[in-house]
Amino acid sequence: MRIAHLLTLTGLLAAQDAMAGRPLLTDDAGVAERGTCQVESWSERQGPARAWVTAPACGVAAGVELGADYTVPRPRDVVRAEGGLALKWVPEGWKVESALGEINWGLKLSGAWQQPIGASWQGSGSSLLALVSWKAGESFTVHSNIGLARDRASAQSASMFNAALVWTPMERLLLVAEAQTNNKRDVFGGTVVRLGARWWLIKDSLGLDLTSSRESVSGAKAVWTLGLGWYGIGL
Repeated sequence: MRIAHLLTLTGLLAAQDAMAGRPLLTDDAGVAERGTCQVESWSERQGPARAWVTAPACGVAAGVELGADYTVPRPRDVVRAEGGLALKWVPEGWKVESALGEINWGLKLSGAWQQPIGASWQGSGSSLLALVSWKAGESFTVHSNIGLARDRASAQSASMFNAALVWTPMERLLLVAEAQTNNKRDVFGGTVVRLGARWWLIKDSLGLDLTSSRESVSGAKAVWTLGLGWYGIGL
């Protein structure tokens, strides 16, 4: 899969990915606190192709987060740049305290655009996802997303399902495993499996992460990312 296609698909599945909380592509049912922002940025590599992604997000109201992402692929022979916007809503009243642990619910609406070589910006897709985050214990959290995504070029829509397990074996370390799939693999690509880790350079404020993912199609190359996330930035 070309990295430009993969990045567009990532935007549809998770917003940016790019706009999911790193190192995840699966989105969590959590938002930045009102009046604070975060900035995540990473380098992405698939074989000889490269991309640089920057994804800021801010809490604009209680339980509401507005996010964006901007991607510059290398080489830029087909697409000059890609971008996305997402609105995430996680109402406090949707939180459930159960015998199995805390469960949070939310919704996320996102759109993706791209700028082909020699053309102006144009819409490339959109998605609507239901978000669920379950704190299964002191060290484990499970996130899942289910919803619909639409690809503008093919005018086709697909059902999406993402699931991730996050393990915190120590205070500063997160380990993640996740999978993303859909029912229109000829358009949206095959199932993507991803492993990653984050080390908190400054606990809950500055994190360094590394991930590797691969699509379940013959000959697919691994996609590697290395990035930083800065959180709790006051407005």
